[in-house]
Amino acid sequence: MTTYSRKHRFGMAATGTVAALAALALALPALAANPPDTLRVGTNSKSPARGNPFAAGFSVPNAYFWVPIFDSLTRVNNKGQTLPMLAESWSVGDDKLTWTFVVKKNVVYSNGEPFNAAAVAATFDYLLKDDKGKTTNAASVLRGVKEVTASGDDKVIVKTEKPDPLLAGTLATISIVGPKAWREMGVEAFTQMPVGTGPWKVEKWTDTETSLVLNPTSYRPGKIPKMTITEIPDVVARGQAVLSEQIDIATNLGPDDVTRIRAAGHQADIATSPNIQSIALFTEDFSPNKKWGDKGTPFRDKRVRQAMNYAIDRDSIIKNLVNGITKPASQPANPATFGYNPDVKPYPYDPAKAKALLTEAGYPNGFKFVSEVLQGFSPNDKEIWTQVSESVGKLGVQMELRPVPFSDWLKKYLGGTWEGESMTLALLVEPHMDAIRPFQNYSCLFAKAFTCIPEHMPLIEAASQEMDPVKREKMLKDLMKVMHDDALSIAIQENVEIAGLNKRVRGFTNWNKIFLYENVTFQ
Repeated sequence: MTTYSRKHRFGMAATGTVAALAALALALPALAANPPDTLRVGTNSKSPARGNPFAAGFSVPNAYFWVPIFDSLTRVNNKGQTLPMLAESWSVGDDKLTWTFVVKKNVVYSNGEPFNAAAVAATFDYLLKDDKGKTTNAASVLRGVKEVTASGDDKVIVKTEKPDPLLAGTLATISIVGPKAWREMGVEAFTQMPVGTGPWKVEKWTDTETSLVLNPTSYRPGKIPKMTITEIPDVVARGQAVLSEQIDIATNLGPDDVTRIRAAGHQADIATSPNIQSIALFTEDFSPNKKWGDKGTPFRDKRVRQAMNYAIDRDSIIKNLVNGITKPASQPANPATFGYNPDVKPYPYDPAKAKALLTEAGYPNGFKFVSEVLQGFSPNDKEIWTQVSESVGKLGVQMELRPVPFSDWLKKYLGGTWEGESMTLALLVEPHMDAIRPFQNYSCLFAKAFTCIPEHMPLIEAASQEMDPVKREKMLKDLMKVMHDDALSIAIQENVEIAGLNKRVRGFTNWNKIFLYENVTFQ
């Protein structure tokens, strides 16, 4: 088995240092050391949707940019609790289909227009009724919402097609935009200069950097006058930017960066991530002319999917590639998730069993497949994907790793235009911290489903509608076991989020990859 030692990784990092520093010099403008009026954030990727909060999922990297600008009705903390945001309170009627949200008063958008229940209804009208709005990523998470209307200035009535126990948490992903600005500016202009109720407003948006200034009308005001968010794709460069005090917050750092940053007197924040690092195994054939024929992709056979899981030495990956800071994943949820099943254990490393399963499935000599992979989104993920490829290669399975930038990956994900039979996927439970969440993207429910097992749908649909929390928890635990036993993905590890912080930063908070920038101050 091939493993990567710490020495090997340090050697790779040293080899790329010159290139990384060159990239850093190009990425960052010349700044005075630690400007007292500017919070500087370095991210691994820009937001492909810029200031259009409906065009992509409310997750990283988009959330890094949208959280300072927009607010939603609710917000979910790192314990899975749904908290008020623009909504002060909410309740569900006896019919289990009608929700009433009472919204805040005296809230104003960054352009001066008032926020009220009608503004909320206007956002949902676009997503539910407009021909273009209905095709957006934001609209896809509202599949069960039938109608949203305003009742007076401060009440929003939401009607669902079926009982939806997660509705309040789902609405944490829907930014409420300034309706007048959205209507009069048009989508393209709004994308460049978005209007929200958040602590900051956009001053300038370029291909590599977003500049923001305080929104003086925000009900949750920030404490630092200015903010810049800069794309620094190289992880070494992001870590170096903290060490050289060119940025205050660096996202998505690796385990080795923790030691270097702390040794220099700066800070490293390690938070449990609401996602599981995994590789999705497609049961659907996206190849031209359906090259796999009636038999479908090899991963349509459960034995092949199980073989892929038995082939991976997760303990070795975690020990040698992420310094042991996390643990192997057994299911598409972490222990903090509602519905997590502690009785489900990770697949053990058993290459002999993996080989036997492949032979039984009719692939004694393996097969070839393409996996489209993201890199730089979790600690040392490039090295992890390489080790996975080498591990299955010992079974005769040739796994071609085909790196794609996030913007292209997102287009493939939303459009179902994959070129292979697999891709890297963060099986996420955000924002709800509920175990049904992965199935919204990783089952027949998904509009462009890449893995669809019809036999799973009755349990998925039942768990999605059950309002009794005790019954739901039992259903979700059963789903976690089904997901594991049927090996729908190669679950690698429970992810962590590592952020590097300048020594002057105080009050940094990470809730499920949502940074509470408004709490940040400088020493």
